[in-house]
Amino acid sequence: MRYAVEQTPTSEPCMPRKAVAVLTGKQIEDLIKDARATRAAARDVSIGGCEGATLRLTPTAAVYSMRFRHEGEPLRIRLGDADDWTPVQVRSVGAAVRAHVEEGAGVPDPAWIALKRAALVAKAAKGEAVVVPAHMPKNRTPETWTYRQARDAWVAHLKAEAESPAQVYRPDTVRNYRSVVGCPAMRALDDRFVSRIQAPDVAEAVAGLVREGKRSQARDVVRVSKRFWAWMAEPGQVRLSGAARKAMEELKAPKLGDTKSRQHFPFVSEVAIMLSIAQTGILVDSVGFAVELLVFTAQRRLSICKARVEEFLPWTEREGWGIWWEGHRKVGRGSPTARDPFAGSHAIPLPPVAWRRAQAYIERTTEDALTAGKLRSPWMFPMVRARRVGGRTDWHLHEDTLTHDVAAMPGCRATPHDVRRAFASYLQEEAGISSNLVGLVMDHAKSDLLHVTDNNGMTRRYTRDEMLALKAKPMEAWVEALRLARIDVELPDSTELKAQLVAEHQRQRGIKDAAAEQARRRAASARAYAEGRTTRQRQRRRPEGTTGPV
Repeated sequence: MRYAVEQTPTSEPCMPRKAVAVLTGKQIEDLIKDARATRAAARDVSIGGCEGATLRLTPTAAVYSMRFRHEGEPLRIRLGDADDWTPVQVRSVGAAVRAHVEEGAGVPDPAWIALKRAALVAKAAKGEAVVVPAHMPKNRTPETWTYRQARDAWVAHLKAEAESPAQVYRPDTVRNYRSVVGCPAMRALDDRFVSRIQAPDVAEAVAGLVREGKRSQARDVVRVSKRFWAWMAEPGQVRLSGAARKAMEELKAPKLGDTKSRQHFPFVSEVAIMLSIAQTGILVDSVGFAVELLVFTAQRRLSICKARVEEFLPWTEREGWGIWWEGHRKVGRGSPTARDPFAGSHAIPLPPVAWRRAQAYIERTTEDALTAGKLRSPWMFPMVRARRVGGRTDWHLHEDTLTHDVAAMPGCRATPHDVRRAFASYLQEEAGISSNLVGLVMDHAKSDLLHVTDNNGMTRRYTRDEMLALKAKPMEAWVEALRLARIDVELPDSTELKAQLVAEHQRQRGIKDAAAEQARRRAASARAYAEGRTTRQRQRRRPEGTTGPV
């Protein structure tokens, strides 16, 4: 009879091949006698019946052990001499040893292995039962954070910094970091101790994201993990975390490829379609003018959504012009002072067309609020469905609302951020305006164009002069280009346009049957009314003079 025998060098542990058969005690005795008689080189024999149960044969000894891989590392755990152990004991205790490791308790202590065997002997002899603890690790468990504990501690630290007077982090930054370190790929490390997590472990998660086609998220994991480990290795928490200094230093982010070739650089005509649809009145008033302001100024989504009414003032030096004192995205709102209420702001001159639209919007929404017996929200664009948060007025429009509504516009492929590319492309290539002036309006270290270099970053960051006269030239040229492009825009009638917008919104939400969705909404509304959960029912129950959810 042939047995599953694998001969390997003593210095190279590896998994034995799968046993052909479950070896009996007599067969194992024959193998031991043969090894001693022939003085053959050391070899491993799988005894079968328990994956990883192995007999190590040498001319002078025969030792049972468990061999398997755990978290990518090869393990060989000694059970005992063949003279003391029976094959049945090896298979039973070997399975328990493997479970001990795979349950996260680590390699069991030799005393625990001895207790396991003693319990089997006592049970077979029907003697007094031997008490064996569930786990008894060979190496003491670290008294430091697990990845889950470390993640919770870091997020708490980030929130405290964001809420401090210094406003070290923005709330959006905290949300981003929390989502990255807590993504499904990284949560696989939750129960592991930080002291035992190395760069290859995170690299494995990164490789998994790349295989799923999530390269951008994989880059975020690398970027944020390095900051996370750097924080854990600081003296203030290194004893709690157990993190090694520079543990993630060699971690490399995957390449994104040629992202510029995949970016969209729309023409002014496409942006004019976006502006025309926004001015039809089909969209919610706040969303419609938010899109207008985005097109007129080419600013970022979040800057548009966080605009405040108090930031829009007339430009006294130029008749008919206005100024948007945009709260700078990198400067906290605490920077303004009584002497300089717009310190840290990014000033955008608004040409007469844009300024008249802004004034009309502010007047219209203020009158609407007074008619409803409410105070006008300090946000230029309040949350569209404020009733969902108890009618609060301190919530602004979410930036994703702009993205979804723009994406639903027929004949418009451009995203909100593509407007910035159209702005830079037209003004520098068609209008012949210097990249320095364009950069002043865009408030960007570099131009959005690959072939244009904007070297005025230091000037813009270190001067208190807002250079409004210089910014006015590109703004005037851009608004005039939009006016001319709008002449050629042809839109369907309002009924058809609204139907197209609704249909595209439903497609974005994955709704395939509009009638079924309408029936579902009616049923949900009926249940809410029956249970007293509608907005009007809650408002009636709210004590007079109070705000917020009931």
